[in-house]
Amino acid sequence: MAAAVAEAHRVMRRGGVLLAVQPTDQRPVLEVWQAPAGAAPLSDADAETARRDVLGPLIPDPDSRREFTATLAALAEAVDDSEAEAAFEPAAVRAFNYYQLFDSLDDLTDYLDDTPEFARAPDDLLERAAVALNGTPGQARLVIVQRTAVVALHKP
Repeated sequence: MAAAVAEAHRVMRRGGVLLAVQPTDQRPVLEVWQAPAGAAPLSDADAETARRDVLGPLIPDPDSRREFTATLAALAEAVDDSEAEAAFEPAAVRAFNYYQLFDSLDDLTDYLDDTPEFARAPDDLLERAAVALNGTPGQARLVIVQRTAVVALHKP
């Protein structure tokens, strides 16, 4: 990642901004969202109005956590080392929740199987998800909530 930050600095014009979007160190959580009666299909815009029940955390992939740590170290080095050729100035950091919505348990497990770098769901968590979906009257969706940060670095 340090090489990528240095290359971004090399090709960027003065005054340019590097945006790095990265999951935070906070573990992603699986929730079940239930739409209010008579509501349209759920989307990420319903985060404030849906009935949300937290089912539990997902297990982060160890390799992804190492990559996350390396990414943060490279970004910090690009800011902290003012003597470096590839020095940036911090511009802003914002954190937000990133939502991934699934219509069924099969959709969720297919996603997790296809993206092993993301996270794993223990069997007991998947069992709670199945019970929650089957026990919810009306429309419900499974949602992975991942705390994510965007870091803006300015090239002086």
